[in-house]
Amino acid sequence: MISLAGAAMLSVLTAGTGNADPRPSLREVEQRVNALNSKVDVAVEQFAQSRIALAAANRRAAVALARVRAAQAELDAIKKAMGSVAAAAYRSGGSDQLVQLVNTSTPQTFLDRAASLNRIASGQRAQLAAAATARHRLAVVRAQAAQEQATSAAVSKAMAAQKAQIESALAEQQRLLSSLKAAERARLNAMRQAAAAAARASRSRTLAVPTYNGPASGRAAVAVREAYNQLGKPYQWGGSGPSSFDCSGLTAWVWGHAGVSLSHSAAAQYNEGQHVSLANIQPGDLTFYGSPIHHVGIYIGNGNMISAPHSGDVVKIQPAFRSDYVGASRP
Repeated sequence: MISLAGAAMLSVLTAGTGNADPRPSLREVEQRVNALNSKVDVAVEQFAQSRIALAAANRRAAVALARVRAAQAELDAIKKAMGSVAAAAYRSGGSDQLVQLVNTSTPQTFLDRAASLNRIASGQRAQLAAAATARHRLAVVRAQAAQEQATSAAVSKAMAAQKAQIESALAEQQRLLSSLKAAERARLNAMRQAAAAAARASRSRTLAVPTYNGPASGRAAVAVREAYNQLGKPYQWGGSGPSSFDCSGLTAWVWGHAGVSLSHSAAAQYNEGQHVSLANIQPGDLTFYGSPIHHVGIYIGNGNMISAPHSGDVVKIQPAFRSDYVGASRP
């Protein structure tokens, strides 16, 4: 991507070239690319939240389907038992017992047959009630399972639309960059190569001194050291490591190495830790940006953070307290 300083420099270099060429100027491209970066940041965060929602919906759907299987098994067992009772009644005479009862000649035989018939009738009534209850329970859990499956399908559909939006915006960025005049494009490529070389040099220096010597301690120190280890790796939306990252994928990765599990979402991470004031911020704390929140970095001290900025960039050290700073939390 084009940095603000780089864009300003290139704008000066390309000023006064005339407007005969219908292609957009570098300044116009820079403005549009930055606007698309913001659009992509928001869409990527929406996609991350949808991914969390989909996982939860799938878990609920799995539980609901397990309940359906249990309810179906219960109903099948009741039906089988009812079949056994019906067969026994048939073998023992069934309704003919009533005739025999009426025609019996001795009081004791009458009482024995009446008790037997009553037991059969009572058992059938209980089984019919149990079957009705089991059928109702099966209908309820089937409806719940269908609802959870519908929710999963709706979230999946939303994610597909969000993915298409992200890819469309990234394609538009590439189209804009390709529309630059040859001289501007050459200067831009030179600046990008210089930035990549600086990032590689920064990473090499970090790997030469892998120990973090700042004030962080405990798990925070582990997370900060791991963030330094990722410097220079490319941004990739949806990336969660180890070769590429998006912003929340990076912070989840580094704190995961410190034994803390975080969601792959900036907005979710904001509420997964203890909120800290600007006066009390410490290295290792997560810093959040945008309204709604759509970016996160890890604070490393001296007013700086490490973050994965946006497509076309790399994990790098940046100022932490920019204009869209929202707050910080401590995992």
